[in-house]
Amino acid sequence: MTGLVYKEWKQNRLFILSMILCGTAPLLALLLMRGALPDTGDTPLRIGGLITGFLAAGALQMLVLRGDDRRQWSYWITATPDGYKGFLRVKYEMVFAMIVLLLFSLQFTDMLYCAVAADTEKTEIAQISGAAVLLGFVQILFRAIDIPFFYRFGSKKGSFIKLICVVAFVIFLVALILLNADHLNNIIDTGREIFTGYNSSLILSAGLVVCTALYYLSYRITCKLYLKGAEQYDH
Repeated sequence: MTGLVYKEWKQNRLFILSMILCGTAPLLALLLMRGALPDTGDTPLRIGGLITGFLAAGALQMLVLRGDDRRQWSYWITATPDGYKGFLRVKYEMVFAMIVLLLFSLQFTDMLYCAVAADTEKTEIAQISGAAVLLGFVQILFRAIDIPFFYRFGSKKGSFIKLICVVAFVIFLVALILLNADHLNNIIDTGREIFTGYNSSLILSAGLVVCTALYYLSYRITCKLYLKGAEQYDH
């Protein structure tokens, strides 16, 4: 297992450390775009940078899987003492660690900026760390979906099948919103009431448990699908 961890670190350390840079995206967006968009407030620019950072981090997290969809590699890793289950566990742990590193970087950057803003008497500056935590949960869920598709169908075919599923889900979601357009404001107000005070802490705690459980379930599913997918990999 130690050998697999070392192999992943040597091969993907730049992608892992890039999570720190992605975590500074809200501050970079503020520094780079404030001159180009002077009428836009600090918070919208930081939120835009936050979303951009998460999208970039998600793409980098999937890049650490590159080269794993080869038949020769799957045969070799299956014959090792740790087996393909140990290999997949290291991959899942590494991707999860990358998400945690991203969140820590975002939290630190946000706290540092808010502290500097407070020293300069900018009282209107709001923290965006709460939105970062929610996006972290979303990223865990996305990786829980992405990784089984990758190892079952390979990078190209898996991405295509996942894209079809995502488009179908988006169409369903848009149709659901249109059908309930008259009640949309009530739904938004209800959501705001739920995510306030004590409820928000409880929901975030429950969300962490649910996301972690689904992530582990994704690992178990990938273990079941890995050998089936290996038969379709290129040499």
